[in-house]
Amino acid sequence: MLYRLYSIEKEIIYTLTVFLILFNLVSLYFIIDLLSYDEIIDYLTDDEIKNDSRRILAYLLFVSGMSNLLFVTVSLISRLLSE
Repeated sequence: MLYRLYSIEKEIIYTLTVFLILFNLVSLYFIIDLLSYDEIIDYLTDDEIKNDSRRILAYLLFVSGMSNLLFVTVSLISRLLSE
């Protein structure tokens, strides 16, 4: 009984970890797409133009996403190799 619960728990952890890795890869795709924009222009109601550069935010999100992907992948590999 206990072995069966442990087996189900391991399967759930592996599945959720793979989904988290896939989610991180998709988010990195959108972050890299955000890096390709030079600036975002917003037209205000009083005919003014507001320019905003998103590069600093995109680099911060890129570093965060890559570190998260590295941590999750290393933890999954260590779990797989420890068996």
